[in-house]
Amino acid sequence: MLDPPEFLIEPPSLQRGFQMNPVSDALHSMRLTGGIFLEARFTAPWAIRARVAPDDCIPFMQAPKQIIAYHLITVGRCVLQLEGAANVELKAGDLVLLPRNTPHILASTLDTEAVSVDQLIHADAANHGSSRLSYGGGGEPTQLICGFLGSASPNKSLFAMLPQVLTLTTEDWGAAEWIQSSLRFAIQESSRSQIDSRVAVAKLAEMLFFEAVRRYFELHPSLRHDAAAAMHDELIGRALLILQTRPLEHWTTESLAREIGLSRSCFADRFTRELGVPPMRYLASRRLEQASIRLLDPHENIGQIAYESGYESEAAFNRAFKRHYGAPPATWRRNMIGRN
Repeated sequence: MLDPPEFLIEPPSLQRGFQMNPVSDALHSMRLTGGIFLEARFTAPWAIRARVAPDDCIPFMQAPKQIIAYHLITVGRCVLQLEGAANVELKAGDLVLLPRNTPHILASTLDTEAVSVDQLIHADAANHGSSRLSYGGGGEPTQLICGFLGSASPNKSLFAMLPQVLTLTTEDWGAAEWIQSSLRFAIQESSRSQIDSRVAVAKLAEMLFFEAVRRYFELHPSLRHDAAAAMHDELIGRALLILQTRPLEHWTTESLAREIGLSRSCFADRFTRELGVPPMRYLASRRLEQASIRLLDPHENIGQIAYESGYESEAAFNRAFKRHYGAPPATWRRNMIGRN
């Protein structure tokens, strides 16, 4: 048997991957596939609004029920913006994944008016659905590879535990250079109508997603337990998905129980048994966790973060944050930014 081409051999850091556990089992059972649908070259100033549509996936697979969008920055830098989340600064070598395919803006600077990427794309029919795009004002260049992963059988319980954005920076993972060179090679082969190379692109993207999820749960070990609990109990998984996608609604234990079709007492007992804390305490912890991520951006206003985290006043947010993290938000922010 011939040895596989180099771009199909997993680097050591990804061969280790997950140890077998409910999270990795769920990921493998989804049977992800996908492809590259856009190669973009921008020059500053530029800003685009983007979201992968099911039609974008048709050249590669049947319209998936779950879409994971990703962007690999190959040249230059840009910023990613999602509503209700901290802006993400990206540079060459960085990869950003959106597990729930959330609408987003990519830009050289966020003071530039964003246009829909769909208005800019000119399809290259010879490239099996992939498109090339050049756009901008002629300044500093940025180049992106944009792709997707899709599944016909999404695991909603697992995705309930993932954030809107996962990133892998060149500092985070040793395989950055390997993946970039492999993707470029696979894309070149894809443009020559090599079907095997399109499969390789999907495999590489799948490995990247697995690596990003693995790192996320390494940084948030308590959520690995939460994910396992969600997959153990389908109704609790549904509740977690609701809290993840609608975190700022004025939830009570009773209203959340009603949403998933359980009595208040049955839901509270079941949730506490699986997660170890009552529903509203769990929600408060998740809101504070998301607030802590936003606090790492020095430009984010603490009062605005407090309001968008569901607190009626900045003082109430400060008290809750101090109880959870041991320091008020402003002090915690100074300490964390000072470490970097």
